[in-house]
Amino acid sequence: MTLTRDHLRRLIEVAHAQEMGFVELVGLAELDPAKAFRGVVARNIDMRGQDLAGFDFTGATFMGCDFRGADLSWAKGVTVAMLAESTRDETTRLPPASRAAFSPSGQKPAWAEEWDAIWPSGQPPSWVENGGYDQYGVWVSFRVPGTDVTQRMRRIPPGWFMMGSSKDDPGYYPDESPRHLVTIDQGFWMFETACREVLWMVVMDQPPRRSRGPEFPVTNVSWNDAQDFVKRLNAMLPGLRIGLPSEACWEYACRVGTETPYSFGESITKKQVCYGSQNPVAAGTLPPNQWGLYEMHGNVWEWCEDRWHGTYAGAPEDGAAWLSGGSEDRVFRGGSWSYGARNTRAAFRGGFDPSDRFGNVGFRCA
Repeated sequence: MTLTRDHLRRLIEVAHAQEMGFVELVGLAELDPAKAFRGVVARNIDMRGQDLAGFDFTGATFMGCDFRGADLSWAKGVTVAMLAESTRDETTRLPPASRAAFSPSGQKPAWAEEWDAIWPSGQPPSWVENGGYDQYGVWVSFRVPGTDVTQRMRRIPPGWFMMGSSKDDPGYYPDESPRHLVTIDQGFWMFETACREVLWMVVMDQPPRRSRGPEFPVTNVSWNDAQDFVKRLNAMLPGLRIGLPSEACWEYACRVGTETPYSFGESITKKQVCYGSQNPVAAGTLPPNQWGLYEMHGNVWEWCEDRWHGTYAGAPEDGAAWLSGGSEDRVFRGGSWSYGARNTRAAFRGGFDPSDRFGNVGFRCA
């Protein structure tokens, strides 16, 4: 056998393999992490600090392996039993459905219970590209097929809130009453930001009518346009089943358990909300609320699913979109960069014809 330069390179790399991480070695060996490790018996492998996203360990056995600091959050097939004879600690990140078994207290954290309620198998559906848990809660992201464009969504937990405002509230408008209890029985996903121009372009295969930049919220979009976007994206990613949020779900997600005019409190500053300005800011620029949602107050108005009703008399109390009665107009929420602070309150609402397009109106899916 004649040694080529490529053979020599590989020999040198293998000779220094002890300095390489497990994931690097897998790449060096040209193994497919989604196939090569199903049912494998692994002994004494150092996986400290390795990001094992994309690996499928279904049916595998690990003996004497070191998983301290390893991230198994998005590895498939991980079970409690298969790691019983390996080393791990509090820095080992495990799939949400399994983490409770490794909790020192034995208590299952509330977010893991929420994850199990979403996907009892512990494995997310095929449209989920990535996901995790941080200080705001559970999140997932999807990728538009054939592109590098992704969108992150935040999990909004179930709960209840008082929708609307009372006559005593600063900035009150009559169409924000009567204030009423709404119960959201099931959690839901919501776009972390308003739909960005780049996402609009790859889904609709056309540029926006007015462009400010790929990371800015798309505007000049009618309610009908947003419905077309939803249909196209759902067709691209079967099982995603997104739509425009109901007005009640939108306000619930905006308030994050608060009863003040803004989720930030009784008042706001321009470091928190884009209002009374010449232009919007890029999506995700300003501080998020406590569920990780950006620019729910201000920046651009956001379409909701509901028909417009002049008051809440007779409104659904379960968070569903109000699609009966009322006018043909559709609800928009959130305020915008071009309006004052009063119109960016959590309770503020308005309605436009579903064919209307304006430079300060966009949308966010749920």
